Amino acid sequence: MATTHSGASAQQRLGQQLLGPLDDAVGLARRLREVDAFREYIGARLRLVLPACALIVVAALVLGLTPVATLIGTQAFFSLIGLILTPFALAGSLFVLALVFFSWLEERSLARSLGHRAGPAPGRLARWARLSPAAAFVLALALAAAPVGFARLDR
Repeated sequence: MATTHSGASAQQRLGQQLLGPLDDAVGLARRLREVDAFREYIGARLRLVLPACALIVVAALVLGLTPVATLIGTQAFFSLIGLILTPFALAGSLFVLALVFFSWLEERSLARSLGHRAGPAPGRLARWARLSPAAAFVLALALAAAPVGFARLDR
C-alpha cells in the first residue's frame, strides 16, 4: 500500500515538474495581454526585443539541430533517434529560451514600474557580474578557435 501511495506522489511530482513551466508560460502570456505596464514596456523597447527574439530563434535552431548533427552518420539506428529527437530539442530549447527572456523582461518592467533599481547592487559582486559577459565572450571565442588551433598545431 505504501508503494502505491509513493508511486502516485512520484507521478504527481513528475506531472508538476513537466506542466509547471507550461503553466508559467500561460501565466506570462496572460500577464503580457492584461498588464498595461508590461505591454507598454515591451512595446517601447520593441527595437531591442525583436533582435533578441531573432537571436533566440537562431540559438534554438542550433540547439535543436544538435541531435541530428551529432548522431547522423554513426549508425542507422542512432541517425533515426537523432531525427526523432530533433523537433523535441528544437521546440524545447525555443520554449525555454523565450520563457526565460520574457520572464526577465517582466521582472525589469515590474522593477521599473515600482521605482526599484533594475541593475545589480553595487559592490564586489556587481563588479564580477559586469565582467561575466566579457568572460563568456572570450570563452566562446576560445572554444570556436580551439579546432583551428588544434589543426594547425597537429602537423
